[in-house]
Amino acid sequence: MNIIKLNIQVKSIHSNAITCIAEHQSASNELVYYPATKELKLKKDDSLASIITANRFQLEKVLNSALKGRIAAGQGINCVFIEDFPFLNDGQFNQFIRIDRRNKQLAISASKSSQGTFHKLYTDGSYVCATGSSAYAGLTETPDGKQEIFSRGFKQGSSNLMELLAVIDGMQHLQHATRIQLFTDSRFVIRGLAQWIYFWEHNNWQTSFGEKVKFAHHWQHLHQLIDGKLTELKWIKGHSGHVEQSFCHQLARQTAEKMDKSL
Repeated sequence: MNIIKLNIQVKSIHSNAITCIAEHQSASNELVYYPATKELKLKKDDSLASIITANRFQLEKVLNSALKGRIAAGQGINCVFIEDFPFLNDGQFNQFIRIDRRNKQLAISASKSSQGTFHKLYTDGSYVCATGSSAYAGLTETPDGKQEIFSRGFKQGSSNLMELLAVIDGMQHLQHATRIQLFTDSRFVIRGLAQWIYFWEHNNWQTSFGEKVKFAHHWQHLHQLIDGKLTELKWIKGHSGHVEQSFCHQLARQTAEKMDKSL
């Protein structure tokens, strides 16, 4: 996959149009994006225009964030385009997402059903707003049914951090496995593993808006843990009665409450 890095200077932001100057190497071009119609107009028809047009889906995602107050006029954006990157649509995030990073390759796809035999990992995190204490819990299961439980509590934390740490701990328990199936109620973790980390990696672990990626160290660790493996991700709706997920939820909650009592 070819990596292309663009610098975009935002000239003006209005609800009906965003005007920018795009720069790549020695080339520059002015563009206007119309969010309502998703129309993109470029001032010049040159090689840079071809790059932008070929990767317009990635550009649209960044510019749409401008309308949510993420950037302001006069601000620069560092865009990383990955040609032919396998983006998933929203509906596919409810399916089994396969990340195949074996043989130094990257293939991402979605399927309505699981494919093959896997070591399984169930995780959940818990955060107590009143005290700030938090915890995570997980359950691993081998293809022959052998299970192992793990958990850890913290005096401080956040829901997203606990979800992320739970997966890291579980993946460490399964370092020997090459086929792992992860069940989690965290869309944050799933979207990060299936999409975001590949762009952060090529942008020095910064967002398009120049901000340091939150929990960057942990994301980098997890990025390494799934390297060389076939990983399937499955989102489980919280409190939906899923047996293993409910167990992890209860254990994480109990572990966080124990931290409260120790304060």
